[in-house]
Amino acid sequence: MNSTKWKVAWNTVSQLLGKAIGSGAMLLVSILIAREFGAQGYGDFTKITTFIAFFYLLVDFGLNAVYLRRQTVNNKQQTINGKQQTEENSGITDWATLLGMRMVGGVLLMFLAIGVLSFLPQGNSEGYTGLVRLGIILFSPTILIQGLIVSANAIFQKHLRYDLASLAITAGNIVTVALVLLAIYSLSSRVGVLGVTTSLLLGLGVTGFVSLFFVRRIEQFAHISFDRKTTIMLFMTALPLGITLLFNQVYFRIDSFVLALTRTTAEVGLYGLAYKVFELPIVLPTFFMNAVYPLLLLKLRTQDSGRRTYEMKTLLKKSFTVLSLTSVVFSLTLWYAAPLLAVIRPEFTESIPLLRVLSLGLPFFFLSSLMMWTLIALGKQMVLAVIYGSLMMVTVLLDILVIPTYGAIGAAWITVGSEGLVLIFSGFVLQRYLRTDGIIRPIRPINTNPTNK
Repeated sequence: MNSTKWKVAWNTVSQLLGKAIGSGAMLLVSILIAREFGAQGYGDFTKITTFIAFFYLLVDFGLNAVYLRRQTVNNKQQTINGKQQTEENSGITDWATLLGMRMVGGVLLMFLAIGVLSFLPQGNSEGYTGLVRLGIILFSPTILIQGLIVSANAIFQKHLRYDLASLAITAGNIVTVALVLLAIYSLSSRVGVLGVTTSLLLGLGVTGFVSLFFVRRIEQFAHISFDRKTTIMLFMTALPLGITLLFNQVYFRIDSFVLALTRTTAEVGLYGLAYKVFELPIVLPTFFMNAVYPLLLLKLRTQDSGRRTYEMKTLLKKSFTVLSLTSVVFSLTLWYAAPLLAVIRPEFTESIPLLRVLSLGLPFFFLSSLMMWTLIALGKQMVLAVIYGSLMMVTVLLDILVIPTYGAIGAAWITVGSEGLVLIFSGFVLQRYLRTDGIIRPIRPINTNPTNK
C-alpha cells in the first residue's frame, strides 16, 4: 500500500468491482422495467429518477473536495477557540459538521424539489403526469440518503478505503434487485412503476446504513455537528466548486427535462434506456480520479518547484494515457453492442442510434474528468465555474431550440458536442498552468476563519 501505483490501482479496482455489481444490478433493474412496462413505463421511471438526481448534486456541492484538501494541508496542530486541537480532533469536527450540513441541506432540498414540481406542466401522456409526480414525492427522501452516502465517501477517500464504499453499494443493490423482482413479478399489476421506485429508495437506504457502519469502524465516531465556523468555512470554500458542479449538472441533465416537457413519454423512455447504458462506463473516470485526486494534492505539497512540476506532469501523462485507451475501448464496445437493446423489447430498436451517438462522446467525458479534478487540485475552481457556466448557457439554448424539433437524437448530439467543448476549454486552461516549470505553487492551508482575508 506504500506504492503510488498500488494505491491508485487498489482503490480504482475496488470501486470498479463495486460498480460492476451495482451497475449490473441497475442495468438488470432497467431491463426488467423496460420489458415489463415498455417505453411508456420506462419513460415515467426516467422522469422520476432524473428529476430527483438533479438534487443529488446540490446536496453534494463539492464539499468532499474541500474537506479532503483541508485534511491534507492542515497536518499540524492548530488552535481553535484558544485550545490546542490535533489534526485528528479537527478531522472529527470537520466531518461531523460536513454530515450536519448535508442532513439539513437534504431536508431543505426535499421540500425544494416538491415545490419546484408544482410549477411544472402536467398532462395525461406528456410532461409530469400525476403518476410521475407521486413517484417523485415518494423518491425524494433519497436526496437525504445521498447526502449521508457522499459524506461517508469523504472518509473512505481520505483513508483510500473505497473497498468499504463498494461493499456498502453492493449490499444496497442486492436489496434493490430483490425488492424490484418482488414488485414486478408478484405485485406488478398493483404497484407498477411506483413499486419499483420504492424498491430503489429502500435499497439506497441500506447503502447509507452500511456506509455509516463502516465510518464508525474507521474513525470510531459517526455523529452530527453544527460548528458555525467550520460550516461557514466549508461552504464558502466549496462555493466556487459547488457552482461549477451545479452548472455541470444543469447542462448534463437539461436534455431530459426538455424532452419530458416537449416530447412523448415513450421517446423519453427510449432516450432514457440508451442513456442508462451510456452512463455505465462514465463512472470509470470518476472512480479513477477519486484515487488520483489525493495523490495530486500530495504532489502539490512538494516544496521544490522543479520536482513538483515534474511529478505533476508525470502523474497527469500516465492518467491521460490510461483514460484515453480505456475510453476508446468502451466507445467501440457500446457502438457494436447497441443492437442488443432491441432484444429487451422490439420497440427499443429506436434506442440503438441514440446509444451509438452517445458512445462517441466517451473519450470527451473520460478526459474532461481528469482536467476538472486537476484544476480543482490547483485551486482553479473559479476558472472551472466560468467554463461550465458559459457552456451551460449554450447547452440550454441548444436544447430548447433543437429538442422540440429533432427529439432524442438532437439531445444525444448536443450532449456529445457540449462535453467536447468542456474538454477543449479546460485542457487549454490546464496547459497554461503546466507549460512552464515551477509555475505550480505548493498548496497552502485553507483559511479556517473566513472573516480574515
